[in-house]
Amino acid sequence: MTAFPSARRGSGLVFTSGLAAIDPDTLTPTSAGFAEQLESVLDQLDKALTEAGSSRGQTLKLDCYLADRQWFPAWNAAFAAFFGAAAPARTTTVTTLPIEGLLIEIQVIALAD
Repeated sequence: MTAFPSARRGSGLVFTSGLAAIDPDTLTPTSAGFAEQLESVLDQLDKALTEAGSSRGQTLKLDCYLADRQWFPAWNAAFAAFFGAAAPARTTTVTTLPIEGLLIEIQVIALAD
């Protein structure tokens, strides 16, 4: 598999790749539970933004993909807690995700420092 960057900078913005709780060597989810996958994705987001010279507080737009609408209340609560008053614009889509067992994937656009 070709490695891809977790984030790229351009024109004063940071664009993340789709972030998901996936083992890159086996292409399988790192956990089966939604809470664990969500925590992993949010940790990855903080790391990707920091490495690209940004932060969660500079996030302008977030796209979230959920494997099932049952996860929406948990996602909504985690989103509010994670971003607080600096919450970005967002879209949440319920869809089939590309890897069996994957429950959530997110991508963001943020301001670069």
